[in-house]
Amino acid sequence: MLETAPAGEVEMAMREEAVRVLLKRLPVFVQPETSLRDAAETMVEESIGFVVVRGLRPPGAPGAQPEGVVSERDIVAAVATGLDPARTQVQEIMTLDLASASPDETVLTVATRMLDNEVRHLPILEDGVVVGVVSERDALAAIVAS
Repeated sequence: MLETAPAGEVEMAMREEAVRVLLKRLPVFVQPETSLRDAAETMVEESIGFVVVRGLRPPGAPGAQPEGVVSERDIVAAVATGLDPARTQVQEIMTLDLASASPDETVLTVATRMLDNEVRHLPILEDGVVVGVVSERDALAAIVAS
């Protein structure tokens, strides 16, 4: 007979797993002068709801220190206030005060940080460089799949 761990133990194991297991793709970066329309097009093309605004490293350099972030909610709010998405640059609306996590923090810690900061995406930084992004959906899927 096949033995399995009780459901509570499996769920606890995933909650305590390092969030690095959820990093399956590279983060998507845009330049500060990218228009909201172009950022939105990038989000649609990449099937994501969040981009990192590139900071100190030049385009093409591996990784980047984030200057800010822009979510789909940020773009919707900007358009709702009358900003022109073709003329407004992401640097005008980006979030500067970043909540973030390290790849070694647990899934539960990262999920809690997202809830505490009322954000749906959290950049994962290693040595100040964005190495990935975890979404609420990523964290929830990991916990539910356990």
